[in-house]
Amino acid sequence: MDLPYPTDIARVCAGIQQDVAERVAQLTGLRVREVTLTVRRLLTAAEAGKGRVR
Repeated sequence: MDLPYPTDIARVCAGIQQDVAERVAQLTGLRVREVTLTVRRLLTAAEAGKGRVR
């Protein structure tokens, strides 16, 4: 995933991990113990405006 710069990477990733775990549990009834994220790059505001942020 790409994140905007500057950002609190730890806070953003923790929120995404929680959201993914909760949604998987809702859809499957299975408890997710770990969600692994990879931050590929940080985008400046100018870069983020050129396309969508993944």
